This record gives sequence, C-alpha cells and structure tokens, in this order.
Amino acid sequence: MLRGFIHIYFLACFGILLIPELAHATHNRAGEIQYEVISYLRYRVTIITYTKASSVQADRDTLNLNWGDSTPIEKVLRVNGPIGTNGVPQGEILGNDVKKNIYRSGIHAYAGPLPFYIISVADPNRISNIININGGASVNVQFYLEDTLRILNPTFVGLNSSPILLYPPIDYANVNDTFYHNPAAFDPDGDSLVFTLTTPFQAAGFPVPNYQYPDQVSPGINNQFTINSRTGEIIWATPQRVGIYNIAILITEYRNGIKLGTMLRDMQIIVNDEPNNPPRITEFADTCVVAGTLLVRNVNAFDPNPGQSVTLSAEGGPLRIDISPATFSAQPPGNPVSGQFRWQTTCNHIRKEFYQVVFKAQDNYPFVPLVDLKTWIVRVVAPAPENLQSQAMGNSITLTWNQPYHCDSVSDFIGFSVWRREGSNPFTMDTCEVGLAGKGYTKIAENVTAFTYTDNNLNRGRLYCYRILAEFAKRTQSGLFYNKVESLPSNETCAELKRDLPIIKNVSVETTDVTNGEMFVSWYRPIASPDNLDTLQLSGPYSYKLYRSVGFTGANLIEVATFTNPFFGNLLDTVFTDTQLNTVDNAYSYLVKFFANNLEVGESDLASSVYLTIGANDKRLELSWEENVPWENYEYVVFKRNELGVFDSIATVTTQEYTDDDLINDSLYCYYIKSVGEYSSSDLNETLFNLSQQRCERPIDTIPPCPPILRVENSCNEVTDGDVCASGPEAFQNRLIWENRRTGECFPDEIEKYYIYYSKPGENDFALLDSVLNASDTTYAHLNEKSLAGCYAVTAFDSTGNESAFSNIICVDNCPCYKLPNVFTPNNDGRNDFFTPILPYRYVDRVDMKIYNRWGTLVYETTDPEIRWDGRDINNGKDLPEGVYYYVCEVYEIRVDGVRKNSNILNGYIHLIKGFKP
Repeated sequence: MLRGFIHIYFLACFGILLIPELAHATHNRAGEIQYEVISYLRYRVTIITYTKASSVQADRDTLNLNWGDSTPIEKVLRVNGPIGTNGVPQGEILGNDVKKNIYRSGIHAYAGPLPFYIISVADPNRISNIININGGASVNVQFYLEDTLRILNPTFVGLNSSPILLYPPIDYANVNDTFYHNPAAFDPDGDSLVFTLTTPFQAAGFPVPNYQYPDQVSPGINNQFTINSRTGEIIWATPQRVGIYNIAILITEYRNGIKLGTMLRDMQIIVNDEPNNPPRITEFADTCVVAGTLLVRNVNAFDPNPGQSVTLSAEGGPLRIDISPATFSAQPPGNPVSGQFRWQTTCNHIRKEFYQVVFKAQDNYPFVPLVDLKTWIVRVVAPAPENLQSQAMGNSITLTWNQPYHCDSVSDFIGFSVWRREGSNPFTMDTCEVGLAGKGYTKIAENVTAFTYTDNNLNRGRLYCYRILAEFAKRTQSGLFYNKVESLPSNETCAELKRDLPIIKNVSVETTDVTNGEMFVSWYRPIASPDNLDTLQLSGPYSYKLYRSVGFTGANLIEVATFTNPFFGNLLDTVFTDTQLNTVDNAYSYLVKFFANNLEVGESDLASSVYLTIGANDKRLELSWEENVPWENYEYVVFKRNELGVFDSIATVTTQEYTDDDLINDSLYCYYIKSVGEYSSSDLNETLFNLSQQRCERPIDTIPPCPPILRVENSCNEVTDGDVCASGPEAFQNRLIWENRRTGECFPDEIEKYYIYYSKPGENDFALLDSVLNASDTTYAHLNEKSLAGCYAVTAFDSTGNESAFSNIICVDNCPCYKLPNVFTPNNDGRNDFFTPILPYRYVDRVDMKIYNRWGTLVYETTDPEIRWDGRDINNGKDLPEGVYYYVCEVYEIRVDGVRKNSNILNGYIHLIKGFKP
C-alpha cells in the first residue's frame, strides 16, 4: 500500500512531464538565478527568465522560489516591464517572440551554515520543438534553474555574491557559419570562475530526458561545440541543422582554491538557414595595463555582405564597475564601422583575476541578425615600488624605497613583501608578469607597511640582491586576506657586508679517527681600507682567536688557538689544524674572533664540517650529509673506497644525498664527501673544497617479504542440505591456507617462517596465535571448540628477521547448531531424564527458554543452553503430569562481531512421558 502511495505521489509531482501538449502552454526558453549577499546568512535572489512572448496563457506574474532550507516556498513577483491591468509589471518584449522577465525576492535569512543550500525554481513548461531535448518533444519537459550556495565562516573566507552574466542567454546562429557566444560573466568579488557544459535539468537531480549536446544532433568533423573554461566563450564550428537548441552552462566559483558555489544558466540557441554571413571583428591581442594608465582600444568590424551595415557594442566588467568605469563609443551603424574603448584605470581596479570585455558586431539582416564576438582579456596590475636602494651597515643591510607608493591609499593594499637572492638576476620586466616566481628570489618578509626594511640574517662574503613587491588582497570581517595579488617587481639592488672581519673558507676533515681525528680550518683575513677595516682608527696589536664547538649550532664554544701580531700586515696565520678530535662521531663548527688593541672588533660567521651518515638497506646504502656554512656549496663529489683500498669518485650530485646500489649484503663499503662551493662576493672568487669524515657501513636486508595471500575454510563452507550440526574434529576448526606472490620490491623466496595472528569475536586487536617454522608449510589448523568465529592474518619472516605486512585479513563466522527434541521421559531410569538440546550443539552463548502448560502457565524457564528440565514445575517444585507442553526459545549465538540473538525464534511442543519407573 505504501509503495503504491509513493508511486502515485511521484506521478502527481511530475505528471506535468507526461501530459500532452496544450495550446499556448509552451513557455520557457532560458534563464538563470543570481544571488546577492546582504550580510552573513542573509541573501536576496534575482530570477531572470526568457519566455515565449506569444504564450499569454502560460505567462507568470510570480514564480515559486525554493530557498533550499525548511522554510516555505516564496512567491517572487516580476519587477520589470510596463504595469499591467492587474497592477503587476508584465516583462519586457525583446522581439523574435522573446520576453525578458525579472523576478526579485525579499531578503531571506538562513538559520545557519550548511555544506550547501540549493536555491531553485521550477516552472512548466519549456517551449516546444527543442530538438536536442526529448527528441523535440520538449513542451512536456519542465523548466528548472538552480544555484548551489555555500555559506562559509566569514571570519576566514568572507562574504560572497554570485557572478553577474551581462549577455542574455538567447542567441542566434546560422547553418555552416561559426557561432560565438560569451555570457560576459563578471564577479564583483574578484573570485575566479570556471565554466563547463552540463545537461539541463527538469527537477532537482533529474536531467532532461534524451538530451544531446548540439554537436551530437548531427555529428561530424565540421560540428564541434566547445566552451572556454576560463572565459565562458562558446564556439560552435559549425551548426549543421536548423532548429532550436538548449544548453546548460555550469559556472563554479572559487576563492583561494575553496569552492564557493555554482550557478546554472539554461541557454537557448536558435539556428536558422539564411543566405547571410555574419560580420567580422578585426583581431587584436589581450593586454595587461599598469593601474593608473589610460587604456584605449580601437575596435573595427565589417560585414562581407554588400548593402548591410554593422552595429558595434561592448559589455563586460570594466563597463559595470562603480569607480572609474570604462566607456565604449561607436560610430553609427555602417560597413565598415569602428568604436573606441576607453578606460582610465585606477588602483581600485587591481585584482587577482582578469577583466573580460566582449565586443559585439551585429548586422542588420532583416530576418534574424547575425553577430560576431571578440572576447578581450584585460589584466590590471599593480605598479612596481620605485627607487629601491640598499646600504650595508655592520652586520645588516637596510633597504629603502620611494614614499608614498602610488597605490598605498586603496583599501586592498596590505603592504610590501621583501625578496632576496644571492647574486644578481637583471631580468627584463614584463608588464603581464607580476610577482617573482621562478626568478630565484626568496620571500624574507611580508606585510611590511613602512618604506624601509633591515635584513639581519646575513653572512660576509655573499652578494645579496633584493626586490620589493606591493601586495593587495580582499579582507574578511576579521582581517584575514583572500584573493591576494602581487605587483610588478621593483628594480633590483645588491649589497654585501663590509670585509672588516675574518671569513672562514675551510672546515675540512683531515683524519677520521675516534681520538686522533684532525680538522683543517682556514679563513680570509679582513681587508684594510677606509671602506672596510680602518686600521688608522683600530690600532694594533691584532689577533685572531679560533673557537670550536661540537655539532652545527655553535653551542658551548671553546677557544682552541690564538694568533697575534703587532702589525696588521704581518697577521698572516690563516690556517690551523685542530687535532685529537673524535671525527667519527662528531661534526665540528668553528668561528674566528678578531681583536684590535685587545678590543674585540667582531667575529666571523660560524662554519661547520660536512658530516656524513649512511643508512643501510637491502643491497644498497643511502648516503646523506649536512653542514652549516656561510658560503654556498653548489655540488658534492661522492668518493668510495675500491678493492685496492683507494678512494675513487663515483658520483657528483647537487643535493645532499646519494644512493649506492647493486651492493652485496653484509660487505663493508667506505665513503667520504667533498663539498664544492664559493662565496658570491666578486672579490672572493676562489672555489672552496671541504671533506667529510670517512664512514663505512654494510648493506643489510631491510625489505620484508611479501605479505601472504590468505584464505580460510571450515565446515560451515561445506554445509550441504542445510545440515550445520556435523560432528567430528573438523567441525571445530578453521583451516588457514595461504600462498606467496611477489609484489613490488619484496621477495617471497626469502621466507623462513610465518606468524599466525588471531582476533577474537567482537575485538579489534590481533594477538599472536601461533607460528609455522617451515617456509614450505602454508597451512594451519586452528582448533577451537567454543567458536569458529574470528579474524585471521598471516605474516612472513625472512632470514634477517624482517616481518612482512599483514596478509589480507579474513574474518569467518560461526554456523551455530542448536536443535531441540520433542519428547523426554523424566522417570529416573537414567535415560532421557532431562529435556536437553540434541547433542552436539555449537556456538550458543545462552538461550531464553520458556515452557508453558496447555493453559499457558509458565512452568519452566532458563538461560542455560543445556536447559536440563527434569519435568518439575518451577513454581512449586512438583512433578508435572504427562502431557504436551509448549516452548518458546530465543537463541543467542556467538558470531564474529560478538553475541547476537538469532532472528529465528524456536518454538514447538514437548511430549512429557513418564513411562515405567524403576
């Protein structure tokens, strides 16, 4: 009955799809829904439809708007066109039997955010004879529009309105002429839009029946229908068949990679076959313009048909913005004809996404005019910060640039970012290429609101080059940024710290030993000059003090050597060998302090040795190393000891790792690393070589065997004729059988033994059950009289003790057996004196057994699966008379997921027979 009711209800709801075509009932051509955010959770909706103007009986003064929540349907009034006799606007007649209708809702408040709301409108019917919907029987198909609205936390994402589509969803094409259309989408929030084709809908989740894309109606190599996912431009090259077509464009909106929602446009294309060729707009390129620039574009068009004239127009975001909108002025219709686009861009126009302008050329063919479109992409980029300068002072470099910045007064300006690289990159500026991605610069600061920045994280001997970017973004209510965009880069400026202190160039392992290891340390002396070290102001005696620490950080430095001379020119000791070190287990770091007249002038940057570690694996060794040095190591040479005991280079790499493979397990291999580097300063052009300690290691097999592939069998798999109560040892055991196969790098031929793991019913953790010590034995019998139910896994071990991953986990269930007899003889003769289940029974945890006399009085009950009723009345303990008794027994079985009641309740009759008493 319920199924019939649902079926009737479904037909009642969608019966409009099944009724025959009615006179003047054809109505809807195209449309879309736009939503506008008023404040958090509060929205207003505008519905735009294009209908058949002559279909008067089907005209709608209101539409039913579903907000996608539990609130009632809202009746939305039409707001455009002349006022009718009923006092309601009647819509706008556009010609060619097309009427434009605009409906506007009140302000709707959602109760709270959900993953999404679907705002929708449904209205019967579509116009007739849409040839790519339902084989042309489109009048029986409902018209449906929807938007998916996602409400996110405005603190982190901000508020959002839907895009605005500036060109109508009604357009005309001609057979064998390429058709162009662009909805001229504009997003006021500056979010990115992605355009795709989809199937039109007749209801939520119900595509229109028998839909074909336009190029599927008459398929062929000259019939291709495509959409540009970035601009929404549609190209149909070329229509092959006259008729009315409908398509659906799904517009998905993203902000910072987060999907905000979707908008569905249902569009109609009317294809004619007329002796007319469309006009043509002369091609020109997309452009990028710096904010503040006056952008001027002359647009030209012509018509190949003699005697026709062309009207030029333009639409797009720049013409619709509030601040300094663009203008387009065109000559009166003619052939050829020209127009001029002018836009005085400002800093308010800077945004992450491009602007789109669609120029339209339409001829004056007397029946249905044809058009040509040109989609023009314009990017408004932020100007570069100007006059960046740098100056080194002490241990830092200070940057300054022009104040004010041209666009620092607009609300989207969030500050400057500072970018640095070692060495210069004087690339050619490209107006369309903002930011510094791929130029070798690293961001070292952002959200800088001053016009100066000091970089303190520097080393002597390096040439540091800088550029500045201005950054812009929208802000959420809490001040978080989204749709962030960078400016063009500033000029480059380079500087390096003064050479008034020593600069270390070598920290190299000379000898590898636990107690008698040696390190070679050397450094550049300071440069004596007024621009570097002024020896006239800093008089002698002069001295170096060399300090050492264990590791890379410079913690717990100790003094290891001092070099002193009264004259700076004679202070030549820049080399030192440090001895009695444990270079096997330790890396060492050094710095040099410089003194003049017993006063500390400063210290060098810390520099460490290269320290090598080796990870052992199966038939390979994985080398990695690290160091902390003030110069740049650009490559490393790997040395390996050969069979003659001599180290040879085997590889040169640019990263701090190398894998030596195809080795023999348990054989000893020895290595060291030579780093190759330099300082980027122009007067320190020496190549620097430093050695790591020597390190030896043996490759070992660390790759576990392949996990076995397991199956489990038991008597429950072999039940025939419904008999689950077979007896014998096999009835109480699970038989595990597995096989070994190679997958990836594991090797099944190295297996020596197996572990069997078991998880009890209702438990999640596996415990070791047993082991199989023979690699060729791939079976195991688990005897468990209490329960067959449980889960199993098997692992394999190789000779080095590597354990494989679990095999596939197999869970088996019990096949419980519990049968009751229908007669017993409680006469104390030692035979059949108790009412019990037929033995053997299996895998029963408990029962709920109730026995009644013929008047329905309970005479016995128990939870013991053995039952053991001796024929006495549970109420008074007296023997019951011979007769027939009725029982009801609920059986609780032991299953793989725990104890559960069998849905089949046992019931029947028991014959109590006294018989002969001894």
